[in-house]
Amino acid sequence: MGATRRRKYRPPVLSRLTLAWLSAFGLVVVLAGVFTYSASSDHGPGRIALALEGIEVFARPAETTSVEDTNLASTTPGLRLSAPDLRESDPTIEGAPTSADGIETNDTLSYPQEFAVEELAEPDLPPGEIVITINGGGQKATTPINASLTPVIQPIPDPDPELLRTTPLGKIPRIAPDGRSALSAYARPFKNPTGSARVAIIVGGLGLNSNLTERAIDELPPEVSLAFAPYAKDLDFWTQKARNAGHEVLIELPMEGYGGNDGALGAAALLSTRTTQENLQRLDWLLARFGGYFAATNYLGAKFSSDVDAMAPILKKLGDAGVAYIDDTGAARGAIETAPVTWTTVNRMIPPAPDDNARHAVRRELKALETIAARDGAALGKTYAYGATIDEIIDWAADIENKDLVTAPASSVLQTRRATR
Repeated sequence: MGATRRRKYRPPVLSRLTLAWLSAFGLVVVLAGVFTYSASSDHGPGRIALALEGIEVFARPAETTSVEDTNLASTTPGLRLSAPDLRESDPTIEGAPTSADGIETNDTLSYPQEFAVEELAEPDLPPGEIVITINGGGQKATTPINASLTPVIQPIPDPDPELLRTTPLGKIPRIAPDGRSALSAYARPFKNPTGSARVAIIVGGLGLNSNLTERAIDELPPEVSLAFAPYAKDLDFWTQKARNAGHEVLIELPMEGYGGNDGALGAAALLSTRTTQENLQRLDWLLARFGGYFAATNYLGAKFSSDVDAMAPILKKLGDAGVAYIDDTGAARGAIETAPVTWTTVNRMIPPAPDDNARHAVRRELKALETIAARDGAALGKTYAYGATIDEIIDWAADIENKDLVTAPASSVLQTRRATR
């Protein structure tokens, strides 16, 4: 007899279909249960809230047009005025004036008839926060925390109404009833726990060229102090941007130089040929151009500064207003030493570098400042905003810590010298 062959049991077709449907239904139930549990118990993916201020937004290149309304920047959102550039004196002119350091003095200020307006792209971002969800989190989600993609920067305070008084030409600084002054309120805080020698840099002529002004604010270390020209447009915008980036700011005072072209200094220039009342009236207009500055500094001014009778009333008014003064001419000492004002003089004037071929001169003066700082504990330099100059200062500042030196705000050097007088 042949062996009995056992047939393998196969469930009916209907039973296999039923099993497949039941398995799919069970999977759906399990997934729904997991989702419900995660939602109700706060267990699941972790979250990180990223503040919008930490997101870097790249705007598209803006078109440039000409406008005649010089108030357009302050009345139209998203607009910035490209103001005129500083122009160097012609070095070929025999007898061109020079500073005490042998650097040619710039006695001209160029203003074109039209100003370029740049339309800024509005960022297309949702209001509030961006929430990034990280998949696979097994811990209970914590309260979202703000994260920043940029280093924490301590901004300089906005102008304090208690430190301002009203004049017919605008609001100018004053010493508050509690004794606070612009110098104490708007100087950048500085700590030097290692006691390294300090090098401070002032970059002036800002506000006249929007691209260079923006570069100086955004790219220079916050310890670099920034001085703004009084004839620049949209100064409240630029100076607030600078303070928010951590830079302390100064106001430039156009003063009579030895070049003889007084008209190039503008209608508010301080001239030895004017009466004291006329100069003080112009000083009120200059000081009201914007707020939040800790000190004033000269733009040119070797001739005016050397005239004690002309200069002394200016310094007295600055002192009475609680504003410090930083001189780069070396000619103001006669008037300064008797004036009730906190003051200092720069050690070196860093020559402008209109192109990369002139960067070696900037590098040479920065090296000289390092030598002075190593000898005296601190050094103060001043320059004007040119693209190659900014590039050289950025490179220099990135390497300064390797030399047992530290970049410092100008106010720290000013107050140290004040304490030792």
